Amino acid sequence: MEKVQDLRLKNVDGKEVSIRDFNGKNTLIFMWASW
Repeated sequence: MEKVQDLRLKNVDGKEVSIRDFNGKNTLIFMWASW
């Protein structure tokens, strides 16, 4: 298994979280864009 690069995003509450905060947990990242 490859290690994931550190990824920081704001959650729906505006708090910054890191992908590493979810280490060992099943995590779904849903990303979309429009342009």
